[in-house]
Amino acid sequence: MIAGGQRSGRLVRLLARAHSAQAAVASESKWRWLDSTGHDINPCNSRLHPAVVAGIEPRGEAISVQEAYTPMSKCFGCGPANRNGLQLKSTRTERGLEGNLSIPDKFLAFPGVINGGVVSSILECHGNWTAALELMDKACLPRPPLTLTASMFVNYKRPTPSNEPLLVRSQIVRIIDTGTIGLTKQAVEVDLQLFCLSSGREELLVTAEGLFKRQGATCAL
Repeated sequence: MIAGGQRSGRLVRLLARAHSAQAAVASESKWRWLDSTGHDINPCNSRLHPAVVAGIEPRGEAISVQEAYTPMSKCFGCGPANRNGLQLKSTRTERGLEGNLSIPDKFLAFPGVINGGVVSSILECHGNWTAALELMDKACLPRPPLTLTASMFVNYKRPTPSNEPLLVRSQIVRIIDTGTIGLTKQAVEVDLQLFCLSSGREELLVTAEGLFKRQGATCAL
């Protein structure tokens, strides 16, 4: 015999799976509809974009999300058009994004050591992109919504060296429905890590936890 609690738990799991399947079908239909109406829904040409599941194949060589969505941005951390900035380039992974960059000597705090504020700027940019793309994917939007940093806690494990290949890796923790009356409706919690690759292996330099909030229903990057 199956106890009542077990039956109830099994029913909840079955209903959750059915809801998830229905949501997946609805998402695929939405991506196909956006594609049919002329939207460029995967400008970064990533095979990890959810539209690929709907049968919409990438149409070119993969590029960073910054180059795809904000090529004219002059953001200090990630703007492709800012020649004096850091020009972080981030691409999709299964759980978030990975970004690559190298920070020049002009941002030193001490000989060979990059200023901590510059390092946190990289993590903040990467975290906002991670949150924005997650919200875009969940809502089946053609462009990422605008997100702003609500909070970020940074833990510096080791000094960040200049002129070395660096890797920023992010992972989505959860999406939060804030229920706030006004512009902000959702927030995304993101784990961030910064590695140095100069030794041929990943050497952990910095970890961070960030909360990034969506601003408005129509604001996009």
